[in-house]
Amino acid sequence: MSPRDLPEILPVRSRREFADFIDLPWRILGAFPLWVPPLKSQERDLLTPGRHPFWETARRELFLARRDGRAVGRIAAIVDEKYNAYAGERCGAFGFFDCEDDPGAAHALLTAARDWLADQGMAFLRGPLNPSTNYTCGLLVDGFERPPAIMMPWNPPWYARLLESWHLRKEADLFAYLIERARLDLPDWLTEEVARLKAEGRFTARTSSKATMAEDIRAMLDIYRESWADNWGFSPLSTGEAERHVKELKTILDPDFFLLFFHEGKPAAGMVALPDMNPLLKRLNGRIGPAAPWHWWRSRAEIRGGYRIMLFGIREEYRLLGLPLLLLDAMLDAARRRPDFQWVEGSWVLEDNVAIDDLIEDFSGRLVKRYRIYRREIPQP
Repeated sequence: MSPRDLPEILPVRSRREFADFIDLPWRILGAFPLWVPPLKSQERDLLTPGRHPFWETARRELFLARRDGRAVGRIAAIVDEKYNAYAGERCGAFGFFDCEDDPGAAHALLTAARDWLADQGMAFLRGPLNPSTNYTCGLLVDGFERPPAIMMPWNPPWYARLLESWHLRKEADLFAYLIERARLDLPDWLTEEVARLKAEGRFTARTSSKATMAEDIRAMLDIYRESWADNWGFSPLSTGEAERHVKELKTILDPDFFLLFFHEGKPAAGMVALPDMNPLLKRLNGRIGPAAPWHWWRSRAEIRGGYRIMLFGIREEYRLLGLPLLLLDAMLDAARRRPDFQWVEGSWVLEDNVAIDDLIEDFSGRLVKRYRIYRREIPQP
């Protein structure tokens, strides 16, 4: 590649450059009907140190690729000190990657991110993380024909080709399973086992409510932290992040799809399925304006028809007592009581988490999408 084929790569410094960074996905992905635009205000907040609590223990550099003064790609290089201290790694993440089908621009962006992370003392590059596994992450590599569920990405097929041509390799795949009302058919052995577990009466269960929502979300996050602590890629939430999640989840959670199981009064397990707000986000197209109530009214049937299981956790001492079966059965029982319910997506699930993969398949789940996390070592001096 000759020098004149290389794009200009610049770190984002000015307000105009930051606006270009935020706006770029609309130019690249706006023509694709399955892409769901994020709210620009939330994206700006998430990417602004001092405004979002993630950056209390993290730092980042944003890069734009330009050709003839026009932005053609973007990337964020991220150091999450909290994660690295927890995992004992020197991981440098990349995220918020968007690029035209332009290998020169993609390679230059990835190189700029790698070089910045090398200067920060990182040993390897991992991504896409936007900005960690507690937020949107992964690159869609299979299932492009299906719309994404809430807080799951969609990207065109050429993104994987661009990353892999820079010699990024697969580190982990994340699965998305679809359970549809029309295909729900549980085997007899599963129905009998669930009935036996219920008859034992070892656990009590309840859904959340408006009065207990904030307290229940904190309990669920505690269960999530304990149950996922040893999983690949797990990143603990800071207190500030947890409170931010409480605030954001309260605005969209459906209490009937927020289940907690208790053993002798102690929270033992939980599951949260979020209503799929993506039909509304499509109509909002990045901004909440005066027409937002109208868009909500037009989207409400689609939103109530689909859900995404976002949080699922069981405390270690209760893992072998049948709680996974009870949780999914209770969730689907709540769903079947809703006449407008059509589907629920379980995402994401680690490819090598065979126990959960098999469990969802037992409950009529079909693997419909695959997301990939990539890795490349950073040469050390």
